[in-house]
Amino acid sequence: MNKLRFFQDMRKIKVALLGCGNVGKYVIKNIYELSEHIRKTENIDIEITKVLVRDKIKPREINGFKIPREILTVSFSDIINSKPDIVVELIGDYENARAFISSCISENIKVVTANKFLLSIDDDIIQSPLVFFDASVGGGIPIIRTLQNAVFDHIYEITGILNGTTNFILTKLEEGMSFQEAVELAQKLGYAEPDPSYDINGTDALQKICILSTVCFGIRPDPKRVIREGISGIDRLDIEFAREFDYSIKPIATTKIEKDRMISVSVFPMLVSNKSSLGDVRGNLNAVLIRGKRIGELFLKGQGAGGEPTSISVISDIIEAAKTEKPKQKVFISNEFKLATQDEMISKFYIRLKVVDKPGVLAKIADSFGRNNVSIESVLQKHRASDQAVPIFIITHECQEKNMRLALEECSKLDVVLETPFFLRIYQ
Repeated sequence: MNKLRFFQDMRKIKVALLGCGNVGKYVIKNIYELSEHIRKTENIDIEITKVLVRDKIKPREINGFKIPREILTVSFSDIINSKPDIVVELIGDYENARAFISSCISENIKVVTANKFLLSIDDDIIQSPLVFFDASVGGGIPIIRTLQNAVFDHIYEITGILNGTTNFILTKLEEGMSFQEAVELAQKLGYAEPDPSYDINGTDALQKICILSTVCFGIRPDPKRVIREGISGIDRLDIEFAREFDYSIKPIATTKIEKDRMISVSVFPMLVSNKSSLGDVRGNLNAVLIRGKRIGELFLKGQGAGGEPTSISVISDIIEAAKTEKPKQKVFISNEFKLATQDEMISKFYIRLKVVDKPGVLAKIADSFGRNNVSIESVLQKHRASDQAVPIFIITHECQEKNMRLALEECSKLDVVLETPFFLRIYQ
């Protein structure tokens, strides 16, 4: 009887894919390999009807699994004509992706997408009840679904490591690798693209935190106004300082409610205590810390960089879409909050300066800080970098970002300061 009911309840779901890159190949491979498990646990039988590619003759293989050539097509019409219940968009660009997704929505076809750029700027797509996009943020972590299920709570902060590639690179710097060696290893392992600039300069994490800001707070941050800094300026001396004081440098993205109905959104590397949950996240892992009025702190951690973790999240979205008979709008854009400016942000800061090794240097620097209302908590002077130069490290008390920048601008003009000061914020 149970066996009979199992087959009666089985739902046949037709799925078509747009794109067959690294993530797309893993999606196809894992659907084939996990099909029996999905049938048993979800009562869903997934059939891949068509896969849109640029060149259907090109062999496609991932870890020994060959993509069946008969499902490949170069025509979007073939995708629609295959009568899919769900279309998975993994082509990654904006114009084509938006056109294809809009066509699917007009045909009442559900869409699964991991297109961060599209979701971070397109209001119609992210608000459509037919679009499922949990795979766009967090790799294998179900962060968006978690946020959507927590709408009854008053969430006021989301902070996380949203780019596994940069976290991997920073971990390798801690282990003694050069920056270039760490990037090349990330590329070799499939964590970084041939051009890793979107990871390194923070663009990837920026798009993700903008999506989370919309899902959680209904705000659409203008990416051009969001504070974004990459990891390329981090020096061996910064890594050594962090280690000595039990910190790690982590690529942190944050969106949180500030006073006066303002939301601050930022992406930059930060000094994070090794005793904290985020400080212990290493390698290519992603992690998200959610703070809410009732739930307190919720911490999620999982695989971030790489095609396979994302593919599992895509398949989870496919299953969620298949089980949702009447999709309802879950994302609502409103004008309830406004984006805070960079000057209004408050933090503790770490500063590295290269200065002339002579008496009175610290006094001049302290004067510059004092004139701009920046209070110094501690100072560390290390061994000489050369015959004439010595690195100085400063930790400040909490201060406004605009005051910190004014102090550093004034310091950089001092004759005893030999190069532009470098700073990182300290996560608390």
